[in-house]
Amino acid sequence: MEALITILAFVFITGLCIGSFLNVVILRALSNESIVFPASKCPVCQNSLKWWHNIPVISYICLGGKCAFCKEKISIQYPIIELLTGIIFTYLFIKFGFSINTLFYWVVSSVLIVLAGTDIKEKVVFDAHTYTLIGLGLLFSAGYTIYYIVSDVRAVTWLSNPLTMSILGVIAGVVIMELFARAGYLIAGTRAFGEGDTYIAAGLGALFGVQMLILALILSVIIQVILFLPSFIKGLIDNKDWKTLISFGSFCIYAAVFYVMQQNNLIENPIIYMFGALLLAVLGLLSCMFIFKGLRENPSNRTYLPFGPAMVAAAFIIILLFSHFGSQTFACTDKMFCVGACIPCLNMGG
Repeated sequence: MEALITILAFVFITGLCIGSFLNVVILRALSNESIVFPASKCPVCQNSLKWWHNIPVISYICLGGKCAFCKEKISIQYPIIELLTGIIFTYLFIKFGFSINTLFYWVVSSVLIVLAGTDIKEKVVFDAHTYTLIGLGLLFSAGYTIYYIVSDVRAVTWLSNPLTMSILGVIAGVVIMELFARAGYLIAGTRAFGEGDTYIAAGLGALFGVQMLILALILSVIIQVILFLPSFIKGLIDNKDWKTLISFGSFCIYAAVFYVMQQNNLIENPIIYMFGALLLAVLGLLSCMFIFKGLRENPSNRTYLPFGPAMVAAAFIIILLFSHFGSQTFACTDKMFCVGACIPCLNMGG
């Protein structure tokens, strides 16, 4: 037990240190600086930091969240990302143990954190980061495909193998996101999503394959709606757009009531059910019409919330919660090799 606690503590500390490095990657990507040189410095006074100023989390607490030289506030981003990385690394180790999957997921998680970090901070997604995500998914799936062919763990075909599923996932990610993004021109005269979001979707497709990609995108939309609702409703109230607010509120309330009644089998008459579903569709259509009309008439009222972080959050949900599906499919034919879920197993739709 003591040995396990020691190992977990080491993994957590390693995650904290990696998180500190990811902060550097995020900030220097935005400032177009090298991640190696110069040494860490205060972004305000430009003084080089001492080694004891860079101890993850501890330095932030000891310095009271302020620079040791100019006393300017240090962004809360630093300890948040360090702690988040440490927690994620520890959870992944507990889930997958000593395995290649753990190392792979650590690298993937690091890239995802950087993607979300730059998107949240400056609404920017860098090609180098998205290409790395795509490449990781393809490379890992290719490795598993070669393993299965060489060891004959399971018969594979040109279509039924992790690499093909990854490639199809990349294509599906690009096609799906571009269709929805360009639909924005018809609705609001602009793209619904940035091009960076398309590349992130391609990366998720490379990691998870088509089936799990669709789940990731659905989860992304749900997360985005939850995050967007407060500012959206506040905007309607500030602009006194009561028609849109009432129609949207009516739709949400009716949809919730209809769902509860359906789940509890309270609507048994098919005619009443069809009428209720039709009314739900009408309310939703009216709500959308008011929203889109407001966006067209008042472009300044549009609230842009980056979609990338929602996609990253969805990816973590799949990795941390849904990846156990993999143990039931591809790798389960080789108990000596299988250490749990893996990206290729997700690609196979397990």
